[in-house]
Amino acid sequence: MKAKGWIIATTAAMVLSATSIMVMAKPDPIKVMLNGTEWVTETAPVHIDDEIMIPLQTFGKLFGKQVTYDSQSNTVRIDDKKQVPFAQSDDQTIQISGDASESGTYENLTLKTQTFSRHIPGYNVDNPSYAPIIDRADLTGDGKKDIVIILTTGYGTGVYTSNPLVYAETAEPIPVEDAYTAFLKQFDSKVTDKQIELDIRGERTIIPISKLQSGPVKYPPGIGSVMTYTLEGNTLKATTAVQVSPAEFIGDLTLSYTFKNGLLQAGDAQLALYPEYGS
Repeated sequence: MKAKGWIIATTAAMVLSATSIMVMAKPDPIKVMLNGTEWVTETAPVHIDDEIMIPLQTFGKLFGKQVTYDSQSNTVRIDDKKQVPFAQSDDQTIQISGDASESGTYENLTLKTQTFSRHIPGYNVDNPSYAPIIDRADLTGDGKKDIVIILTTGYGTGVYTSNPLVYAETAEPIPVEDAYTAFLKQFDSKVTDKQIELDIRGERTIIPISKLQSGPVKYPPGIGSVMTYTLEGNTLKATTAVQVSPAEFIGDLTLSYTFKNGLLQAGDAQLALYPEYGS
């Protein structure tokens, strides 16, 4: 049963976790800031007799605790959550575990290898068909295999999003430039009553409206609703679909990453129209 009690957020409560928390009493309603980021709660904290009262369920989510209430003994129990292993590499030497959330995702992820264990950022949907991709590849060119993780962060009709994480064998993270931002810098589009114009770094591609299955469109094509990452040998690639309507896509933009100055940097985007839209 869910606990419906409240807990006083005092200094004594803070020692239950190394996570820093700051409760702001103004403006109204009270905001909860977790490591500098606002945590939106279903029930806002309240200010009573110079104390800030936080619902126990909110406390549990903030600090990664399992909160339950036993009505027979009138007892609230606060326990550590047991992480669930939900993905591993083909050779079973790398494992990812996390907390199963009510929103259908695994959160508070932990990466375990034969030599280290560490927290990793992000989340993954809990559908087994979209489990993380875990592989090894020499993305930095130093002759050593890096750990490559591709998390699935969303899926649905006309939507698929993923997020790559890369770690050296020493457990150090290797930053990856955001692909969506890189694509936006290179992509532009226009639409008229007769044609669609795509501009990739100054190179124009024209598609007659007559080729669209959805017919005339009001808005220029967009990108980002479908974003996938793949490994090809020792190269990480990102692909986003060019979308003209909720159900119609006309091609893909793809870029490759290269390691430079301590960062996996996104390269030039290449457009590949689907056959029915090409010349």
